[in-house]
Amino acid sequence: TYGLQHMYWPELRCLKTCCKVFERLIEIKLPVLADHFDHHGLNVGIFALGWFQTLFLYLPSMPTATVCHIWDIWLVERSFKIFFRVGTAILFLSQPILLNHELEGMMTYLNTFPDATLLNPDILLACALQIKVTNRMLEDIEREVTGQAPMTTAVSDEDVERKAACSPCR
Repeated sequence: TYGLQHMYWPELRCLKTCCKVFERLIEIKLPVLADHFDHHGLNVGIFALGWFQTLFLYLPSMPTATVCHIWDIWLVERSFKIFFRVGTAILFLSQPILLNHELEGMMTYLNTFPDATLLNPDILLACALQIKVTNRMLEDIEREVTGQAPMTTAVSDEDVERKAACSPCR
């Protein structure tokens, strides 16, 4: 399976974890933009929740070809890593515009992408695939944002299954 069922569990706990991981990834990969978001009180979850919950179908200006390429990579790799890379690439490519807006302008831009050129698969995926994000990096960030220590052998098989099923980073 591809582990999507956990994204829709009650309280959307796993989806929210995914957004926290993404927010931390932005802090690591795009620190100037992360500071700008923080300065203007922009919570990454406000826009990222829709991106991850719908696996980028949420963006009406996202070309079908781009979504198909993203999903092809996800289906082959069997890892959510591509979604984190694409989200980071969108923000990287949008950074010059976002840094010139305050909260309302950033939210309008992130929800509509008035110039959808950057969402073209040749541009977006080329950028996304240049961003180094590993499964290990995502797992480490997930442990950091959830406050969980790495699993030990003293954990039951049931706990391991439940944790793995809920983890957006596995």
